[in-house]
Amino acid sequence: MKKLIALSFFIAMISCGKENQKKQHSDPVVSAIPPYDTVAIDSFSAGATSVDVARKIRISSLQYQDSLRQVQKKLEEEKLLNKVKEEKEKAVKETKDKNVKEEEIKKKTTEIPASQRTVNP
Repeated sequence: MKKLIALSFFIAMISCGKENQKKQHSDPVVSAIPPYDTVAIDSFSAGATSVDVARKIRISSLQYQDSLRQVQKKLEEEKLLNKVKEEKEKAVKETKDKNVKEEEIKKKTTEIPASQRTVNP
């Protein structure tokens, strides 16, 4: 009986030990592969950039700068147009105000009755 218990205990230890060994081997293999791409990091090391890639980068940066300049020019033109428009509106408003004041002055002079006008001899 003692041999049967010892044998079952020995078999249980062996079967449990095999699963742990599989897990131990699988963890280092999985962790050895990085979860991200290292190609981009490695390609920017010293001397790794090819002439064509560098030229494309320069061209794209020039295009980007040109597009920024165009946007800036458009914004400046819009500001100038808005400023001119505001000046025109202001001038029109001032002329209307002057006309209204002149009409009020004319009405005041015509509204004075003749009896109130006195002429000194």
